[in-house]
Amino acid sequence: RGLPAAPGLCPRRGCREAAALRAMGFSEEQVQRFLGLQPQLSPQVREAAAAQLLLLGLSAEAALTLLERSPELLRMRKQRLQERADELRRLGLDGGKVARRRGHAGDT
Repeated sequence: RGLPAAPGLCPRRGCREAAALRAMGFSEEQVQRFLGLQPQLSPQVREAAAAQLLLLGLSAEAALTLLERSPELLRMRKQRLQERADELRRLGLDGGKVARRRGHAGDT
């Protein structure tokens, strides 16, 4: 038997998008916040943006916060967002390294 869907998510946005976000590691609270971002965009566009940020090594919370602060990332073409993410990876930058660097900067 599968997990029950969170109340209010299915009728409003569809269980499929919420389930995909949970599978990516977003909590129920984060899923609700995410579903409120750019509701006019298709779920596929929104999921692709989240996936690219997670592939950079960002946590679900960091990715969501970034999308909340920079909603234009959700409107960026999937190919363009992927190119930018690839460039960051090529330069050796990923979410884990950024988080570690911030932690070290506060230690000094």
